[in-house]
Amino acid sequence: MEGTSDANACAESATTQPVSPTNIRSSVNGGTHIPQSAEVDTWEASVYAATQAINNLHEYNRDTGQRGRSFTLPITPGCEATIPVWSGRTEWLRQLRHHITHTPTGQAALTAHSIGIERLMAVATAHARFADSTTGRGVTASRNLIAHHAGVSLSVINRTRRVLKTLAMGVEVERGRTLRTHEYMAAELHHGGQQHQAASVWALSSPKSIVDATPSPPQRPSRPRRTRAARRLTRHRTRLQQPTNAASTTHPQATCADTLSPGTYVPSHNLSLRSTHQRAHARPTTPTPHPRPLHLQQAAATLASRSPVLAHGHIGNICDTIKAAGIDTTRWTGQDIAQTLDRDTTQRGWTWPTADWISSPVALLRWRLTHIDWTGPSPSQHRTAADARRRREQQAHRTAIHRRNAMQATPEQREVALAQIRRTLRHTTHRRVDVR
Repeated sequence: MEGTSDANACAESATTQPVSPTNIRSSVNGGTHIPQSAEVDTWEASVYAATQAINNLHEYNRDTGQRGRSFTLPITPGCEATIPVWSGRTEWLRQLRHHITHTPTGQAALTAHSIGIERLMAVATAHARFADSTTGRGVTASRNLIAHHAGVSLSVINRTRRVLKTLAMGVEVERGRTLRTHEYMAAELHHGGQQHQAASVWALSSPKSIVDATPSPPQRPSRPRRTRAARRLTRHRTRLQQPTNAASTTHPQATCADTLSPGTYVPSHNLSLRSTHQRAHARPTTPTPHPRPLHLQQAAATLASRSPVLAHGHIGNICDTIKAAGIDTTRWTGQDIAQTLDRDTTQRGWTWPTADWISSPVALLRWRLTHIDWTGPSPSQHRTAADARRRREQQAHRTAIHRRNAMQATPEQREVALAQIRRTLRHTTHRRVDVR
């Protein structure tokens, strides 16, 4: 019949919305259902409501400042106004270490919550890594992620957070919980995955009492600076004076002008100043040592910053120790080495000694590195592979969404289809009247 081609133009739309039995006025042409006007209006209202809901979720994510690859709990307005900002990542860690090692309050907090200094500092360093560099706030990482970076268990994370709460150097702004329905949908709209739980939101703080009780870092004495030209001039004058004095006492005839005479002595400093190209190449030269690779120096510096015991050792000795252990610093960063050492220490049930109990920290580091296998992939390589795999999954998800959106009808196509449906409905109604 004539109405068959018109009905097929919007067959997908006709099966999208369920039809109420009270609004059914259709004709069956070869088993094809023709939607009525009430069905079309209901379908348009459903599409509009869904679009508004998605726009509201986008606005909710913008208002709550969602960022990164996970949904974070929104912070109640005004709850951070009374929390002092921290003094910076390095200074905050120095304040914390001083307070737990030199004040009765900090030592009592360690004893009350049964945690050691090095483990607490490892967890605190992991917290500081995820904090905002200016304010110390916005620590939204989960406990599992912090435990992975610190190389400790979840119970150690909980005990460290209790110590930070006791010292008022860490404040739990929002307690982690299960996401509500609209938050679950906002999370899926934000990162494209399913998320049912959200971690706690923490803020790291430097209260005035902590800042006042922490002494200033020791200042290194400044050395008088001498330019390179001044040092070269001093060395040159020293070389000129030494042979001249020896020549004047041993060979009085050195002042003779005839340098071709067999009895004439020529001072050695004159030869050095007037040497030829051949004599310069004939001199024995001391081989210049090659500088250590930059990635090796960076790994040693990061390892020293993560291990306060190694802070007093020379960075060159740490570089040589890492190189002697056969660690490829193009794959293993200082952070990777520190994490692997902490994990090996935890598995063996050991603890790192403090600076007061060890006389040769570099020798201890050399001994520890030789008992670990460094030939496998590093944690950085594992993270890079996981990130690449996650990016591929996200790209595949975005491609599927783009393909799905590309197959959907445009508003112009919907208008044309709806007009065609209305014409078909009017034509069918007129034919019924004629038949009757």
